[in-house]
This record gives sequence, C-alpha cells and structure tokens, in this order.
Amino acid sequence: MTVTINYKGQIATEAGTESEDLHLNEPLPLIEILQALSEKAADAVDDFIFDDERMPRRSLLVVVNDEQVIDFQNTIIKEDCVISLLPPIAGG
Repeated sequence: MTVTINYKGQIATEAGTESEDLHLNEPLPLIEILQALSEKAADAVDDFIFDDERMPRRSLLVVVNDEQVIDFQNTIIKEDCVISLLPPIAGG
C-alpha cells in the first residue's frame, strides 16, 4: 500500500519537501509511521512530531484522509491514504 505524507508549514520547510510517499507491506499503527518518519528526518522535523519524552506533541495536528486523528496508537493504517502533518500556527 502507498501512504502519502503531506508536510505543512514549518515541517515542510524543515523536511525540504511538501510530500513523500511511503510504501508499506502491512498495516501499521499510525504511531509507528510517525516514529519511522521521525527516525529518518532532520532533528527539527523530529522536534515537531515528538516531545522530549518521545510522545507525539499535543500541538501537532495529524489528519488521515481529511479526518483529524487523536489516537495514534489505535489508528491502524491499512489502505492507501494521505496523512497530513500540520504544526501549530502562530502569528497575528
């Protein structure tokens, strides 16, 4: 299956790309996909995804096929989909 990762805002800037495709051989929990992205990414990207205790940041908005996901452990990615990572937005 193919999972497209869309990076938004500062995450896209730090990743140096707005999207990438991952090819998965089996269904995986969303948390494992985030961990895999974090391991191969620059430290700045990792900092947007995980806090110092390696927990997903509460401020990170994760959307799978246009629906916000809160439970990364129990959300299983088992078909082609688009995952968007949106960092918090600040400014005025």
